[in-house]
Amino acid sequence: MPKDTQKANTGTTDNVVDLKGKLCPFAVMCIIKEVDSMQRGETRVFMVDDPLAIKSVPEELADYEAASVDVCKQEKGWEISVTLGVTD
Repeated sequence: MPKDTQKANTGTTDNVVDLKGKLCPFAVMCIIKEVDSMQRGETRVFMVDDPLAIKSVPEELADYEAASVDVCKQEKGWEISVTLGVTD
């Protein structure tokens, strides 16, 4: 799976996974696998260009406790940001 670690605009290190050119269900399966490996409080950004992914990912992650999913339109595709929250 293509994976790059880049500096985010905030200056913190976030994982950015480039899934452009990958169609669903492959893109969704890759995102779920990555989210399963995340720690609480961690954010991972997924770059996708398959419109089905922006619908499927939030639906698939709805059962993940304290997962926050944000989708932002980019010039060429979408950025899906997933954060696993900290629960008390």
